[in-house]
Amino acid sequence: MTLRVQILKQKFLALVIAHKAVSDACGGKLRPGRSEPRVCKRRPKAYPLMMKPRHELRKQLQTA
Repeated sequence: MTLRVQILKQKFLALVIAHKAVSDACGGKLRPGRSEPRVCKRRPKAYPLMMKPRHELRKQLQTA
């Protein structure tokens, strides 16, 4: 199987999973018209990445 075929299969499976019907919690009945959203629930915070060890950053906060 070529790499292109594998990528196409992965995309197809992701599409199928993304549109999978949501089952009802009581008995597993399908709920028509519902699908699982594939989105981030929260927005990322605007904090920079930690590029120094934590103890150094704590020292900087205490002296500031």
